[in-house]
Amino acid sequence: MILFESAGLCCLQDLGRFGYQHLGISPSGAMDAFAARVANALLANDENEGVLEILPGNTRLRVLRAQWFALTGADLSARLNGQPMPLCQPVWIEAGSLLAFGRAAQGCRAYLSAKGGFHAEPVLGSVATDARSGLGGWHGRWFQKDDRLPLRGMPVPKGKPIRWHTSFANPAFADDEPLLVVTGAHWPALSPGQQEYFQSAGWTVSKDADRMGLRLLQALPDPVCSASMLSGPVTFGSIQLPPDNRPIILAADRQTTGGYPLLGTVASVSHARLAQCKPGDTLHFSFVDLQAAQNRLRVREQHFMEWRTHMRNWWRNTDG
Repeated sequence: MILFESAGLCCLQDLGRFGYQHLGISPSGAMDAFAARVANALLANDENEGVLEILPGNTRLRVLRAQWFALTGADLSARLNGQPMPLCQPVWIEAGSLLAFGRAAQGCRAYLSAKGGFHAEPVLGSVATDARSGLGGWHGRWFQKDDRLPLRGMPVPKGKPIRWHTSFANPAFADDEPLLVVTGAHWPALSPGQQEYFQSAGWTVSKDADRMGLRLLQALPDPVCSASMLSGPVTFGSIQLPPDNRPIILAADRQTTGGYPLLGTVASVSHARLAQCKPGDTLHFSFVDLQAAQNRLRVREQHFMEWRTHMRNWWRNTDG
């Protein structure tokens, strides 16, 4: 059981609620799905197990039952009983311990997993929180002070020593890489000068950034000539251009269709980088073709699967 002594900005997420966009239901799910998968892999959980998505602020969690936990994603200055909580490794937390989160030293979204997972009832096959619709998660909302979230897994028997080692490098996101983008249907509507500006500019994330999308501060120069268009499907990473010429990058809680010109889509391999962008951060775009984007993702996934196997073997060979 976890008691929320203060909730800050925290919600329960898994990898998403898929198969319902035709009904107008957003997939939601972890913004940084890769960090969520790493958090679960560190504990040999199923990769779709629910995790806590935590943003900078005053989230304070009292652990009421001892268990193994893992923390990944952003560095939110987490402290366990007053001492720094390490990232990307299994950590045994005793009953009564306090885990507190503060300012963002790197990134903006951290993910906390528990061995065996948290107990929550799935809605349409997922525990992902869609707070706008009141679906999933913990009563369809962000956590609040005094909420109690049960743990599902049984703790490792006490008294059996477990040694953690780092013989294999843990996956981690980089916060200075450009976002890889595949061009969209309306990219040709931009003039050569606008295309050059879009690819060379340093774009700033505005204060209008949340789980639905990130609006960029700068505007693309000159009006964009585009005929009337019907709404079409959108996905995580879709880059839309509204009439004010300030691009919007859609995210986990996006709407299911969009009626603005689609300039491109952030490639899946760059979603973790996108998810960790916060207001005031600067990002750059680098255009690649579909094959190159798929190759980059394939290399990362191969590395991840090898590392996940390593972690499963580590747990299998560990006393307890």
